[in-house]
Amino acid sequence: MLAFLTHRIPLRPMFVIAWLGVAILATSFAKVGSSAEEAEVIAWKIGEDFRRQLDSTMGFEWKSPIREALRGLANNQRIAIWLDRRVDPDHEIELLVTDATLQEALQRIGSEIGGGVCFVGSVAYLGSKPVTEKLATLAAIRRDEVKQLPTAARTRFATSAAWTWEELATPRELLSQLAQLAEARVINSEQIPHDLWPAGDLPAMPLTDRMTLLLAGFDMTFELARDGSAIRLVPMPTQASIERSYSPKGALNAAATTIAAAFPGVGIKKDGARLAITGTFEEHEVIDRLIRGETIRRVETTPGIKRFDLRVENQPIGAIIKAVAEREGLQLQMDVSSQAKLQQRISLDVKQLTLDELLDRALMSTGVEHRIVAGVLELRVP
Repeated sequence: MLAFLTHRIPLRPMFVIAWLGVAILATSFAKVGSSAEEAEVIAWKIGEDFRRQLDSTMGFEWKSPIREALRGLANNQRIAIWLDRRVDPDHEIELLVTDATLQEALQRIGSEIGGGVCFVGSVAYLGSKPVTEKLATLAAIRRDEVKQLPTAARTRFATSAAWTWEELATPRELLSQLAQLAEARVINSEQIPHDLWPAGDLPAMPLTDRMTLLLAGFDMTFELARDGSAIRLVPMPTQASIERSYSPKGALNAAATTIAAAFPGVGIKKDGARLAITGTFEEHEVIDRLIRGETIRRVETTPGIKRFDLRVENQPIGAIIKAVAEREGLQLQMDVSSQAKLQQRISLDVKQLTLDELLDRALMSTGVEHRIVAGVLELRVP
């Protein structure tokens, strides 16, 4: 029998990020957990202990910078948390969580920063929706690809180990260290921009998972040479899915119907006495448990209203608007008169504005009007 429960949790409005120049987000990812200077060494929960901790009930009240708040949560719950490098670690977060599971709490936090949460191995990753919706699936795809490598290379890439680094490490240096462990060369490491990271401390995980986490904040993943001797950095795909095969108990057609109703986005085809299902890693996790007869509590979050912090100094208005449109996945259209007016430069330092309020403030001195229709940001002079 396949069964699941759906539970919705109300969310406060979402908040997104402080910007520097016209960069979309801040430039440093916030490591949560023990730093190199802290005496306490955290014994991170992993595997089944990690999953059980996600299901544990807890509560808290926050009004503090997100890096500080997440560090306390991570240390208290003994789960490693990775905050996307583009989220401002000093962004003030105000949040009350009562009688919620840790997983629900993390989903609340993801919503508060305008994104979501996903789980790569025993690490909770908080970042933008486009990344968190596919990161665990990309990690699974890379693990599957490693299985096709020659034995020696497969062993190097699949070996699990804890991962720590010192304050002010650069992501390019960290990638080089991982490549050395794999005895591989990175063909195009220059694709990673210079950045300085706080100290890091993560539990044991395969080398490919470590690389997946490192590259996520740059919207990148990687490809491996057939013999595992080289690594090429590539952009993240727009979508990611994997195929898994299942042998349901009972009638195959009934199981396929139940799964299709519960997961309308997955692909299902019969393969003899088995079902071949294509979906995300998270969907497969739940489907596997359903097929084994477990009753699953699925959590669905209700998104709030995004609010933006923006700080720019003497930047062209057009560049600011373009950055906003790209960040929100909007197609930008403007008339000729608008293009000329958007060459003006402005300085802004605003907090907690909605998207419309932010656009109004940026365009205030130009006389240009905006509207958003069906994913298109239109600019025109009335």
